[in-house]
Amino acid sequence: MVERPVSVVKEAVENALDAGARDIRVSLFEGGKVRIVVEDDGEGMAFDDLPLAVARHGTSKISSVEELETIRSLGFRGEALASIAAVSKLEIRSRREGDELGGLIRVEGGRVVLHVPAPCAKGTSLSVEDLFCTLPARKKFLKSAASEWRRVSSLVRDMAVAYPSLRFSEFHDGRAGFSSTGDGDREGVLRSLWGDGGDLRHGTVRTANLQLECWCMPFPGRARSDVTAFVNGRALSDPVIRGAAGSLCRSLPGNWVLLFSCAPDVVDVNIHPAKAEVRFRYPGEVFDAVQQAVLCLSGEAPAMPAIPPIPGGSSPAPSAGWSFHERGKPVEGPLFGRVAAPSGFIQDREESAPEEAVPAFEPEGVRFLGQIASGYLVFETEEGVVVMDPHAAHERIGYERMQRLSMASRTVQRCAVPLPLPPSLAASAREHRDGLETAGFRFSDQDGVFAVDAFPTLLGDAGEDPVRLLRGVLLEWNEDRKGTLEDTLWRRLATIACGLSVKLGAAMSPSECLSLWRDLTSCSAPWSCPHGRPTVLVLSKEKLESFFGRE
Repeated sequence: MVERPVSVVKEAVENALDAGARDIRVSLFEGGKVRIVVEDDGEGMAFDDLPLAVARHGTSKISSVEELETIRSLGFRGEALASIAAVSKLEIRSRREGDELGGLIRVEGGRVVLHVPAPCAKGTSLSVEDLFCTLPARKKFLKSAASEWRRVSSLVRDMAVAYPSLRFSEFHDGRAGFSSTGDGDREGVLRSLWGDGGDLRHGTVRTANLQLECWCMPFPGRARSDVTAFVNGRALSDPVIRGAAGSLCRSLPGNWVLLFSCAPDVVDVNIHPAKAEVRFRYPGEVFDAVQQAVLCLSGEAPAMPAIPPIPGGSSPAPSAGWSFHERGKPVEGPLFGRVAAPSGFIQDREESAPEEAVPAFEPEGVRFLGQIASGYLVFETEEGVVVMDPHAAHERIGYERMQRLSMASRTVQRCAVPLPLPPSLAASAREHRDGLETAGFRFSDQDGVFAVDAFPTLLGDAGEDPVRLLRGVLLEWNEDRKGTLEDTLWRRLATIACGLSVKLGAAMSPSECLSLWRDLTSCSAPWSCPHGRPTVLVLSKEKLESFFGRE
């Protein structure tokens, strides 16, 4: 947990935030290698609780097993102070509001050497001296004082952006550094960090399970972007976010801040020792949200042309939206125009109807150019050229169709004869029988033989083996314990449906390609497949003219 001075500061600042602090001061001496002091005006600790604070798991915010699924605090394991105390000389002064005296505790190498009452201000002051005094080998790997101070300074500034209503101050060797006003103006904090004269842009993207507030200040000529990400106020360097930002923000190099908000039960924050990574329940939505934000802030709002509706088709409104704020002028609108409902693209080329049976149509503003040797489809639109990955696009269409059907058209199919379950699978099925029967399974238990009598199916299901389906649902649910068994069931069936998607390189007729285009534009999140891969590459006329020097 403790790798360098910035690790100590991160844990102390998060504890201060959990304690309701409004003013947080960070002081370093020799980059934190000599001394680190973090002071806050939070609720503080009682004198008798100070020894417990440096005990392992003593400051955990978790009061029940169920809370592990919905963690709302920044700190929850209760390991930070104990870990810091084991590798340094730690001193804590703390007083609660209303107490006449506070307390002081001093720990050296994990052993309490002093615990006495002491006068101090309301809140907590944490002082760490001689970091890694008990681990001299690790101490050798610390960088220079200036380098360690830069890491801490970057963290403090990032926290000021994430919490603009709190006041943050930093000091190095007694000299004042960055400080925020705590007036709640995030734009003011960013301008103080990135420069007041830059083109600061702000956008908000909402998907089904999360919201992304995105800030960007482009710097033309820069080779790469500097991306800072927070999830529910937690600073992290998550691989899913890094991958999305790394592949998308290159189109608009500069400084980026991504602030994700989501319900605690759709993100697992308990997968990394230093809490630097999380696991998203729906990682594809993270990619979708970042992609929509980049397109909006770059001025290239998503605009795949709407296809004229098929006679008798409905036109559902898109569920995702975006708002773009530039120079204080908000512009809002739907992500896509109204489009025709999916027509049920034929799953397999060999099983498709004859070409004349596929309705031919010429959508206005869209022209199918052809399929290149590698299998990608090329379209011409009024905006430019679009290259589509048919497999990724078909995966997105099938995924959303199965998602809708899971709620509306699921049926229970009886087995011709009861199918006995292996002992290990039978034990797990017995344990979760109520949840499985809610999901659509039916069981019988006679003479010690536990068997499947019926199983759930969806329209378009490929005839999944009931025992294999049951095993897959239980394995997936036991692995992450997210949601109900019913949720796991339709995700499992959606994965099966994705396996039926057209393969990249399979020959497709022009009518099938245009039908795929139409169905993709009717999706709520068409820009990526459920696994996060892009579905289309858009080359605008402006980009083409710029490349060929015809601006």
